[in-house]
Amino acid sequence: MASTMKKVPSNPALYQQLDESSWLWTPPGAHRKRFAPHDFAGYGSYNVRTTPAHSEMERIDENLQVVESRKVLLKELEATAISGNDILSSTFYVSGLVTLSAGKLAPLCLLLVGVILYLFRGIYHETVMALPCNGGTYNILLNCTSKQVASMAAVFAIIAYITTGVVSALEAIAYLQTVLPVGWEIDAQWATILLLFFFCCLTNLGMQESATFAKVVFVLHVATLSLLTTLGVVHMVCNPGLIWENWDTPYPSVDVAGDMLPGTFWMAVFYGFSSAMLGVSGFETSSQFVEEQAPGVFPKTLRNMWAGVFFFNPLLSLISFSCLRLDEIMEHKDTVLARTAHVVGVWVQNSLHFPDHYQFGPFLSVLVSVDAFVVLAAALLTGYVGINGLIRRMAMDRCLPQFFLRQNPWTGTDSFILVGFFLLCVSQVVALDSDVEALGGVYCFAFLSVMTIFACGNIILKVKRPSLPREISVSWTHSIVGLIGVLIALMGNILGKPELLTYFFVYVLIVGLLVLVMFQRVRIMRLVYKVMKSGESKNDATDDDDDADEMEDILKSPAIVRKMSRGIAGDDEELATKPTGEQDLLLPPPPPASKPSCLSALSTELKKVQDVPFIFYCKHDDLHMLNKAVLYIQVNEQTNKIIIVHCADYNQQNVTSLTEHVKLLDLLYPRVKISLLIVNSQFNAATVEWLSQALNVPINAMFISCPDSNFAMKVSQLRGMRIIASYD
Repeated sequence: MASTMKKVPSNPALYQQLDESSWLWTPPGAHRKRFAPHDFAGYGSYNVRTTPAHSEMERIDENLQVVESRKVLLKELEATAISGNDILSSTFYVSGLVTLSAGKLAPLCLLLVGVILYLFRGIYHETVMALPCNGGTYNILLNCTSKQVASMAAVFAIIAYITTGVVSALEAIAYLQTVLPVGWEIDAQWATILLLFFFCCLTNLGMQESATFAKVVFVLHVATLSLLTTLGVVHMVCNPGLIWENWDTPYPSVDVAGDMLPGTFWMAVFYGFSSAMLGVSGFETSSQFVEEQAPGVFPKTLRNMWAGVFFFNPLLSLISFSCLRLDEIMEHKDTVLARTAHVVGVWVQNSLHFPDHYQFGPFLSVLVSVDAFVVLAAALLTGYVGINGLIRRMAMDRCLPQFFLRQNPWTGTDSFILVGFFLLCVSQVVALDSDVEALGGVYCFAFLSVMTIFACGNIILKVKRPSLPREISVSWTHSIVGLIGVLIALMGNILGKPELLTYFFVYVLIVGLLVLVMFQRVRIMRLVYKVMKSGESKNDATDDDDDADEMEDILKSPAIVRKMSRGIAGDDEELATKPTGEQDLLLPPPPPASKPSCLSALSTELKKVQDVPFIFYCKHDDLHMLNKAVLYIQVNEQTNKIIIVHCADYNQQNVTSLTEHVKLLDLLYPRVKISLLIVNSQFNAATVEWLSQALNVPINAMFISCPDSNFAMKVSQLRGMRIIASYD
């Protein structure tokens, strides 16, 4: 966003008019003398009214319609493919991981996960379609809570993207190893790093997620799984002996907070269910690109992903029990499906009396392995694209450093984001020594944290934004049971893998600290300023007799001369008749002519960081709502400029009361300059775009109160405008 702000507004005269104060003198009762130069923002302008040119509004409206008509929206199969490649790729490794914890109850645990995922279908449907903007959990919390809460939730999403990229790459290499000739061994760690580097280079060259490529991969993947499932069910029905043999095995011992305890039925269900939640990784992917989906497609992607997980994961786990002994599944947990396919293929060949040279068993095993490699690689590409969008959105919202917005001059890609993601992935590969089980545990912590926060976001949406229009509204019981389900899974992973919390919190600390510093940088800089100032000699005492001389110097300045020549003497003209000694100038005294110091440089930088205007659209004259908006912006945004915009719809209505309320707020909050702009136009997409261009304020820096069913626009038309307050 900062990069956008550096451009010149298309209407600099209007911007300057809003930036100039309506007060010539410091208004009565105002207090500013004890503020540092960078803390006193000055006073706003309350008498600015503008009317957009009709031709300009028509041009903007036409451009918006052209952009909307040219937008290629994803259909059901394409959208399902992009997210389905991510979630259904977990089929290749979740069965083995769950068997380690649940033993013979692995299929039951995977079935229970399907039930929890069904609850989250409704939770995601209600929450995302109420606020249909990209960003997933970050976007929901951004519109229902504070930016700090939303950004810390996004930290878990970032870690989830990192770990899913690493797990996908490791599993892809593991399946690739099964198709290599005997004797060919590859170093899994270096091969994983090279695969991550390959996709980093591709995305840096400008390769984006291709819906066509994703669709082809998804169709082939579902066809492969369907073939294996069909043949596997037949094999299972004809050869149930191994299933009963595996059923007679004892429950596996489990690690409970570092102590190995003998397994029981309930412990197997608890820890197996906790591990099985890794099988729904990627369910949140569809919410990251909801704006690119055609109307009505998002709920269908949720349904399709749930159906795939609910059908394939438990059934393929049960089929593997009919083909492999339990200890074999645990030993080869990374390539269970490839070995299952080999057994099924050999049985089919023997049953149908194929000639020996056909080798259907190895063929089916290779087919599954190649499919696993391709779909896991596609999931890795989805991770690069997803993290790029999330980090860029957070950087635009000033939650992360602005250099992430710098694009590669040759390819136009976000190289800082992509290379940073690659380095974090490599660090995780090295730190956990390519251990898929350990990486799966770290990913479970991050992914389950994201799902927990999303369920909490759904509850917060019900409480804080009840008037917000939505397609469906799930019951409180629905939301609470879904939340409890993921909390149980999260607790199971924490108890079962406590040693992995160290790695998890290291990544939380690294990413979270970066976000925290960005939020608190103004406070940190203010603290440094005070510490530096306390170390210098203070000569702050000034004589009251010097006020007249200072006022005389400032009155000679061109800005004051222009104001007085236009007859703008503020709202209280009586101040101009007061004796000179009783007048207090609006502008702070000019800085003494001295060499630039660290203090002055720091103060200048503080002004620069905060010199970013934000807009709040005020529908009614409501002092309570205005005050809530100002408080929200002060707490969540690093700015010293707020523009209250009221769309008057061409009628010359009396806005005296609104003017007085904005003036009052401006005096109450001296750290921020609050101005009022009356726009003679309807509040619609064209007006919002015109203001964004005229004042060079991006739409994600514009705020509104919570709309209701009578709102003139659809929430999807807000294009990232933030909801920051509610009447409820």
